Amino acid sequence: MTVASARDRPRQGGAERYAIWLGAALQARGLLDATAPRLAIKAREGGPWLRCADGVSAAWVQACGRSRWRWWRHVRNERRAIEAAERVIAISPMVRAELAQWYGRTDAAVVINPLFAPPTPSIGPRRGAVFVGHAFRRKGLDRAIAARPAGMTLTVIGADRGRPHPDVRYVGAADAGPFIAQAEVLLHPARYEPYGNVVAEAIAAGTPAVVSDATGAACMLDARHVWRQSSGIDGLRRIIDTVLHTPHPPVQQPPSADAHLDALLAALR
Repeated sequence: MTVASARDRPRQGGAERYAIWLGAALQARGLLDATAPRLAIKAREGGPWLRCADGVSAAWVQACGRSRWRWWRHVRNERRAIEAAERVIAISPMVRAELAQWYGRTDAAVVINPLFAPPTPSIGPRRGAVFVGHAFRRKGLDRAIAARPAGMTLTVIGADRGRPHPDVRYVGAADAGPFIAQAEVLLHPARYEPYGNVVAEAIAAGTPAVVSDATGAACMLDARHVWRQSSGIDGLRRIIDTVLHTPHPPVQQPPSADAHLDALLAALR
């Protein structure tokens, strides 16, 4: 197998870091073969094997209220790439359902993202809520601010244009592990999130997470931790309050790096 082109890697986003990791993991197993089919990490790159790291653009456009006319060419090109691919990998059951709904691709295999590193141990009492992500609006920072319990500190790990609320602790780009380990709850009420590595990190750290029903990693959580967006901010506030007092164990743990690689190779056979 070969891995996606390197043209996006300097950005060092989640998909780019995954591409670098996957190349190293395949090389360690002696499976990095330049003559083998190429796995595109993002569907828009095209090729025989596609991994939908960014989810489904048509679903994102609808969920985030974007102009369909402005994004129609991007969606069209993604659709063509997905329809032409021999193998398609969805990074969550949500993305698999969206591939079927929007592009008619019903044979996508679900391979959930790996947990790359052990969690940071918690030291001392947990305090406050944490939000992690660079795309504030898409990942629902405004919702987290509106629904957090009165008097609870909210720490934001990530950077984006503007700081939408002065009564929030903005850390900027940083290692989120220690902040997740010390938080009472992770808030991730996203408008669209194809997976959500931060949710997997919270699970591994034993930190309760509250996520929206537009978050792919919700599949690993107890349903009582998943906010249905149709219930509004009041519904989100009630779930946060419930989870703080009675957290429920996740129904699934994120896979190890080795388990993920085994599942990926099996799906591409």
